[in-house]
Amino acid sequence: MKFGQELKFNAVPEWKDFYIRYGLFKKLIFDEEERQSKGSGEADARRSLDRGAEVSPLRPSIDVEALSPDKETNFRRVLVHELQRISAFYEKKERELLVELKVLEQRVLAEERRSHYTGASLADEEERQPLLQRRPSSAAQTASVVDMQALAEEAAFWRQPTHAVRLSIERLRPAMQELFVQLNGLLEFIDLNRTGFRKALKKHDKVLGALPHHSRLQPEYLPEVDDKFADKNRPHLQAALTRVVSQYAVVCCNGNTELAALELRRQLRDHVVFERSTVWKEMVEKERKTAMVHIDGGAAIATWAQRLRQPASLLLSIATLVALLAAPVFEDAPEKRNCAALLAFVSLLWCTEALPLYVTAMVVPLLAVVLRVMVDRNGSEPVRLSAEDAAPAVFKAMFSQVIMLLLGGFAIAAALSKHALAKRGATWILARVGGRPSTVLLTNMLVATFASMWITNVAAPVLCFSLTQPVLRTLPSGHSFGKALVLGIALASNLGGMTSPISSPQNIFAIQEMGRDGDPPSWLSWMAVALPVACLGNLAIWALLLAVYRPSRDIKEVRRLPDFTDRVSGVQLYVLLVSVATVGLWCANGALADVFGEMGIIAVLPMVAFFGFGVLGKDDFNSFLWNVVMLAMGGSALGEAVKSSGLLLSITQAIESATAGFGLWALTATFCGLVLIATTFISHTVGAIVILPIVGAVGAQMEEPHPKLLVMAAALMCSGAMGLPVSGFPNMNAIALEDQTGTPYLTTGDFLKVGVSSSVVTYGLVVTVGYGIMHYLVGW
Repeated sequence: MKFGQELKFNAVPEWKDFYIRYGLFKKLIFDEEERQSKGSGEADARRSLDRGAEVSPLRPSIDVEALSPDKETNFRRVLVHELQRISAFYEKKERELLVELKVLEQRVLAEERRSHYTGASLADEEERQPLLQRRPSSAAQTASVVDMQALAEEAAFWRQPTHAVRLSIERLRPAMQELFVQLNGLLEFIDLNRTGFRKALKKHDKVLGALPHHSRLQPEYLPEVDDKFADKNRPHLQAALTRVVSQYAVVCCNGNTELAALELRRQLRDHVVFERSTVWKEMVEKERKTAMVHIDGGAAIATWAQRLRQPASLLLSIATLVALLAAPVFEDAPEKRNCAALLAFVSLLWCTEALPLYVTAMVVPLLAVVLRVMVDRNGSEPVRLSAEDAAPAVFKAMFSQVIMLLLGGFAIAAALSKHALAKRGATWILARVGGRPSTVLLTNMLVATFASMWITNVAAPVLCFSLTQPVLRTLPSGHSFGKALVLGIALASNLGGMTSPISSPQNIFAIQEMGRDGDPPSWLSWMAVALPVACLGNLAIWALLLAVYRPSRDIKEVRRLPDFTDRVSGVQLYVLLVSVATVGLWCANGALADVFGEMGIIAVLPMVAFFGFGVLGKDDFNSFLWNVVMLAMGGSALGEAVKSSGLLLSITQAIESATAGFGLWALTATFCGLVLIATTFISHTVGAIVILPIVGAVGAQMEEPHPKLLVMAAALMCSGAMGLPVSGFPNMNAIALEDQTGTPYLTTGDFLKVGVSSSVVTYGLVVTVGYGIMHYLVGW
C-alpha cells in the first residue's frame, strides 16, 4: 500500500489536521523535478504513476508557488515547520492524556471509597485505609514498577459481589478503555509521522539529490527526525499505558494484567474498525465471505439433501411449468393458461431460490415473449401480440419511473455512506444519549429506522451493527444486552423498510401498483401513514425486548461512542443539500407534476449532481445493487404480463367471489394476514412482486374502489413480517453476527420469542393505526 493510502486509513480522524502533510512534500519534489527536466516525458510519467495512486487526504494549506522561486529552500522550510508543528501537537496531547490519567486514578480512589462506605462497616474502613495509602501516587508519572501485592489486595476489594462495586466497575470501564485507545493512538501518531518524514526525505534524495543546485537531505535531517520521534522521548506515554493496564486489571479483571491487556487490545481493534469502515465496504466484504463459503466450503460440509435441493427445486419448477402449459384450463384463452404457467414457474423459483432471484427475473421477459402472453386490448377484440410486437411492450414495462426512483435512491444512499454523513449523523445521536441500557437500546433502534429511510433497510443494519461494535465487544458472550441490541436493530431496520418509498424494494413495487390507474402517492402521504406505524412499532418492540431480556439487570451503564469532532466539509454539505432538495421535490411532486411529470424524472437530479461533479465515481456506480434493479425490472415485466394476458382479472374475480360480503377493513385485515404469513417464509421483495398486483386489482374492482389503501397496507405488512431469521435482510444479517469468541449473538429461538410477537404487533398497528390514517386522514 502506498504511504498516502496508509496515512489516510491509519490517521486518527480527530487529529487529521496534525499529521505530516505528505502530499505537500511530494508536490514540492515533483514540481521541482518537472521544472528541472523542462517537461521531459520521463518526469511526467514518473509523476503521474507515483501520484495517481497516492493522493494525501491531508491536503496542503500552503500556496507552494508563493513561497519562493527556490524549491530547495521551500522544501527545507516546510520540513522544519512540519517537524515543529507535529512535535508541539504531540507534546500538548501527551500532557492532556497524562492529566486524564491522573483524573482517572483519582476517580478510581473515589469509587473505592464510595463503594466501601456504601457496603462496609466502620471497622472494615479502618482496615481498608492502609491499602488505599499503598497505591502508587499520581505524581509518579514515570513509575514502571507496580506494587503487585497492593494491586492484588485492591483486586480483592473489586471482586466483592455487591451492587455498589458492580456499579462502580460499569462507570470506570469505558473511561479506562477510551484512555487506552487514546494513548495507543498517540504512539501510532508518532510512528506514522516518523515514517512520513523518512519517506519524504528518501523521495527527495532519490528524485532531486543528483540534480544541479540540490543536495541530499537525509544525512542532515534524518538524525533530527529520529531523535524527535525516538522511543527514548516517550517514557511518560509508555508508563501511562502500563498504569492504565494495571488499573484495568485491578478494577475489571481481578488483578489479571494479561487478561486486562488482552481486553484493552481488543477494544483498540474495535475502535479502529469503527473509525475506518464504511457501509458499502462491509456489505461487499460480507457478500464476498458468503460467496467464499459457498465455493470453498460448500462441497465439504453439504449433506446430500443440501446438494440435491437446488436441482430438485429446479426440476419441480420446470415440471410445474410443463404441467400447467398442458393443463385443460383457460382453453378459450391460451394466453391466460400460459401466463398462469409462467407465474407459477417464476414464483416457485423465487420461493425456493433454485436460481438467484435476479437470474429468475431475467427469465420473465424471455418466457413472456416466447409463450405469447402479451395481449393488445386497445381494439374492439383482444389480440395476442406476436413476438415482434410483444418484445418492445415487455421492455417498455421493464424500464419505468420505478427503476429511476430506485437508482436515485441508490445514488443518495451511496453519497451519504461514502462521505460518512450517515455514520456521522448516527454517531452524533448515539454519542449524546445517556448510558442507561434501555435508553441506548431505544436510541439505536430509532437510528436504525431513520437510517433505513434514506440508505435502505439493506445498508442500515450493516451501518448500525458497525456502530455498536465498540459496545458489543465489551460484553461477555451471551449477554442479554447484546442479544437485545442486535435483535432490536434488526427488527427496527425491518420497520424502517416501510418508512419511505425508497427504503425497501417492496415499496418501489407498491408505488408502481398504486400509480397504475392514477397518480402514485406523494412522499408526504406515504410517510404520513408509515412513520406513525413504524414509530409505534419501535416503542412496542422496545418494551417487548426489555421485558424478555431485562438488560438493565446485568449492566448499569453502557460505553458511549466517540463523537465526530472534525468540521463538515464542503463535499459533505453539497451531498446534504442535494439529498434534501431531492427529497423535498419528491414530497412536492403533486404540486410540481406540470414541471417534472413523475418522481422518476426527479431521481435524475441526484444522479447528475453526484456523478457529474465527482462526488461519486464509476466504481460507486458499478457497486450499485444491480441485482435488486434486475429483480425490480423482472417484477415489472411479470406484473405487466399478468395484467395484459387477462389472468389478473380472472384471479381478481375469483378472490372477489371468495370475499363477497367483506367490508373494507375485513378485506384489509385478510390480505395483511396472508401477506404476513407468506413473507415470513419468503423474501419480502418476492412477496410484493407476486401479491401486490392481485391486491391492487381486487381493490380496484370493489364497489367503492380502494386500491391504494389495500396495496399500501400489504406493502407495510411485507416489511412487518420479521418472525424468522430468513424474514428479510436485517434478520439474516443479525443471525450471522458473531461475538469475539465466534458465538452468534442470536439463535432462532430469539426470533421465535421476540420476532413473531413483533410481527403480530406490527400487523395490529397496520390494520388499526395505518388503516385509520389511510382511510380517514389521507382519503384512500
